[in-house]
Amino acid sequence: MNKLLVFVFYLCSVVYVFAQSEQKYSAVNPALFLYTTDDVYIKPLTKYNNGSNIIRPNPASYPWETYLENGMPNIIRDPSGNLSIYISSWVAYSATPPSKMGVMVYTNNTNDVNAWQRPDAGLYWYNPAGKTGDDKISSVYASGYQATNIVAVDVESFGIYDDYQIRNKPIKLIYLPQRESKNKMLAGYEMNKTFTANGVLQDFATMKNDRVTNQKKYTFKFINGDTHMNYFKHNGKYYFVSRLNGKRSALKQGETLPLRPDARKRYRRETVTEIGSQLVSKNVDFTIALDMSTLRWEPYSMQPVRLPDFEKDIWWGLVTMFGTEGDVEVQHKQRTELAISNDGINWKYLKPGIPFLDNGTDPQSDDYGCINIGKPVLNTRFSTNPLDTYYFYAASNIRHVKGRNPGISLAVGKYGKMAGLKAENTPKNFYSMEAATYPISVDDMPKFSMYNAFREGSSFFPYILADVTDDPRGKSLTELNSYAAVLMYSFVASGDHGKGVFLGGTLGSSVKGTHTISDNYEAVGFITQGKDGNSKYFLLEYLRDYSQLHPQEIVSIKDFPEFPVVLQAMTKNAVLYGIKFNKGKGSDEASLDLTAPSNYEGGNLWSYIPATPSSPYSTQDFGHLVRLPNQKMPVDKTMGSIAVKLTPVSGTSQQAVLRLYGTDNDDIGIYYNSSGAFQYEMRKDGIPFANMTIAPPTGKSFANKEVILTFEAVKNTDRKYAKSQKEESAVFRVSCPVINYEKVVQQDILWNWKHAAETITPADSANARGFAYLELSSFVADMNKITVGAKNSSSAEPFRGSISHVEIAPKLPAGTSDFWNSANLQAILSSGSSNRKEIE
Repeated sequence: MNKLLVFVFYLCSVVYVFAQSEQKYSAVNPALFLYTTDDVYIKPLTKYNNGSNIIRPNPASYPWETYLENGMPNIIRDPSGNLSIYISSWVAYSATPPSKMGVMVYTNNTNDVNAWQRPDAGLYWYNPAGKTGDDKISSVYASGYQATNIVAVDVESFGIYDDYQIRNKPIKLIYLPQRESKNKMLAGYEMNKTFTANGVLQDFATMKNDRVTNQKKYTFKFINGDTHMNYFKHNGKYYFVSRLNGKRSALKQGETLPLRPDARKRYRRETVTEIGSQLVSKNVDFTIALDMSTLRWEPYSMQPVRLPDFEKDIWWGLVTMFGTEGDVEVQHKQRTELAISNDGINWKYLKPGIPFLDNGTDPQSDDYGCINIGKPVLNTRFSTNPLDTYYFYAASNIRHVKGRNPGISLAVGKYGKMAGLKAENTPKNFYSMEAATYPISVDDMPKFSMYNAFREGSSFFPYILADVTDDPRGKSLTELNSYAAVLMYSFVASGDHGKGVFLGGTLGSSVKGTHTISDNYEAVGFITQGKDGNSKYFLLEYLRDYSQLHPQEIVSIKDFPEFPVVLQAMTKNAVLYGIKFNKGKGSDEASLDLTAPSNYEGGNLWSYIPATPSSPYSTQDFGHLVRLPNQKMPVDKTMGSIAVKLTPVSGTSQQAVLRLYGTDNDDIGIYYNSSGAFQYEMRKDGIPFANMTIAPPTGKSFANKEVILTFEAVKNTDRKYAKSQKEESAVFRVSCPVINYEKVVQQDILWNWKHAAETITPADSANARGFAYLELSSFVADMNKITVGAKNSSSAEPFRGSISHVEIAPKLPAGTSDFWNSANLQAILSSGSSNRKEIE
């Protein structure tokens, strides 16, 4: 069995541009299994030569390598296994702008991972007598000029996407056009995957002459922080990821505008932008993908990844994290964490704060200070093991500050083993999402195809990729100290976790006959009722029972409809990384289909209706709850709305209506103050970041009157109130019909943060918009609790009035009501588990 598995995998991984005969799913795909953050194990990469640079900058010999500060590797493998690495950075730095930005290439066509060349690209030359950046890098040769490996100029933050599933121009470039962007534009370019004799993508020669006229222009309302972009393609549409920078809108006491200097802390935010089925010039807009993973780490950039055979699985995000300013231990360091997404739009950190690739621990190591990781590459010449996955990364000893000059280092992982579900000596069970427990419909569940299961060459049962140290052949489960099993059942609403009839099951294994962990997908039949779970016995029994229940039907395997199934994973002293299915001959579909759960969009409304409005106090902890695919908990929403219906009572001190928090210094709260006004406030690091206050009209009061409060951090097209205010920052509203009063205020955008009002520049405006762009609960890291009716679980600053309804939703509903009808919504309800159907 092991030899067969290795042979099948080898064929599929080498010839990965052709139709795949396997479908693989990651165990941490929430469309497959539901789990908590505590269940996740991140498998760290193994550094080659302790992180030492395999390509080291040499400014003495190659002066354009003097300032490689922002280099991030993009790796391309040609059909012969040769590699080329493209990085963008300054190629001619000038203290007086503009510096010359560009892209350079390193190539390797050997079996030696250290044997990298700087090929003469024949496109640009270095002029040692040049005074400016433009003078130093010449597009034409002259006597005395030095040949370079520079392939493009006047572009920065350069990313390459290899769309290996298409033939015509599969190489997609994205970059910031240095001289044309003007805080509004990014650009793209398409190439064929052909190479010059010295291993350079051939179409860079064409790009040299026609980039400005033939590039695709992606025009935003504004951009203010784009860096290290890259594409990904989901369901036939191209997207790209980039970055935005945020800064506080609330001024400290004594601060005046313009801010000279601007001492506000910058917070980095990762964004995602849809383009469409083709790369075309168009107006585009971004959505926030990720904010800080913890209070210490911000997203600097992200590389979305799907390896071959995983085309219908999750997207992995290799997120370069930036140590936040003010935290002396980590500030300006960079390392890598993992994020995932089912739909490409909704992203989440897999295990916040835990690195996939960490900085070196030796202060002298080449990667002690700063890491920028590139996408992995398979089937290199450097290894005879096709399971080895190579991650090249820019690495510098110095942190991400001016003066660093990174080289390229290497880390190695195993195919499919990035992260998994871990159990130690206490066994764990994981289940797929099902309609008996969670607020979903049967249509949202995983589906099973009898027709695909019985196709020639298919496997209806899963092969398992796991770190287990026991071979289960000939043993019962109780005899195993280490195991990972995946079982499959039909769905029955009355069953435990929705489990109905057993359909089949598999055990993972160590290398056969040993206690050595296997890096292959293994399949040992799970024996139950004396039958092998890898045989089709149980499927045939299911069909027989179905036929007996439907005697008027002719049961045809070919025409048998897909039906919902429940999957169960059982683990002990093991890490389950994923499963795979063999597809049948001539089929592009496996027997298990996760399309429906991968596209699930529910579970994003949190609704709380106190049983006794006059005693509304409640605290809910979201820290250890499972999350459905694409689900955003109220404590980590990138966008959304808040609605509260209440009746305040006057008091001499501040009263907390609602607070989202995890620490004492980082939170979002709505308060009724001693002056009788309502206030929204977001705090980071104990400092007010944004606040909005609405007081009653002169001579009137909100006290003892029903009031509706709403807060919206959504795009203008989704905003219900203040739609005439086109800027996309949050809005806060107070409505009190009894006194015929309604007021909406918008979060401040500090237009004159840098220059006086009469001298504001377009760059000032773009940055001001970015600084205040739609900040909600994900913007405040480490929040896990919501308290209604007080400030915290200790009932500090209690609300003395009554609260009858609270909702946190993706947006406010249309119409006269500001509250959704939860009977018509798949909601997170406040009593009990966040997803369980306990109240409607």
